[in-house]
Amino acid sequence: MLTQTNDNELWQLLLAGDDHSFQQVYRSHFSMLYEYGMRFSEEEDFVKECIQQLFVKIWTNKNSLAATTKIKPYLLFSLRAIIYNKFRDEKRRRINNLEDDYDFELEFSPEAAYIEREVNEKKLAALQAAMEQLTPRQKEIIYLRYYQELDYKEIASIMDVSVKGAYKLSARSLEALREIMDISLITLICLLKVAASR
Repeated sequence: MLTQTNDNELWQLLLAGDDHSFQQVYRSHFSMLYEYGMRFSEEEDFVKECIQQLFVKIWTNKNSLAATTKIKPYLLFSLRAIIYNKFRDEKRRRINNLEDDYDFELEFSPEAAYIEREVNEKKLAALQAAMEQLTPRQKEIIYLRYYQELDYKEIASIMDVSVKGAYKLSARSLEALREIMDISLITLICLLKVAASR
């Protein structure tokens, strides 16, 4: 994974027109963007098209883009905006001010079902079932916080909420999961970390 310093240097080179740096950013972040995009839409071609559009925009507008010290949050925010615009423009579904009327899938990787035998399999299955009862925004913030390990400032930027709003949404999401599963907050966070690491 690229460090913050490397991200900064790589982005500066990209903005200066370095093709190799552009390709490195694309290769390093494509899988992460693809996984995030597929949580909004089951159409693989649609998601890939959005990612391609994102990188075309970056290269085309490189002379006017601002510097950034962290590439991942910038790319996630930009891809999210492109997906929403396409949903609106192509009338795939109705989106109003990025509220709760959109889909966001939060499924564990297939490997998560096999960790530490049956006990954890049951716990992860229960966690997955509980996740299905959350709103799309609750699922998304859990994904960004525990799967992508972003801080609240980065999450706030991506989800277009205040930092305080991101904290509140995260707390409500965790509390909802905790109540559904009837477990302690510490146990829940440990389970999330295990699931996200697989």
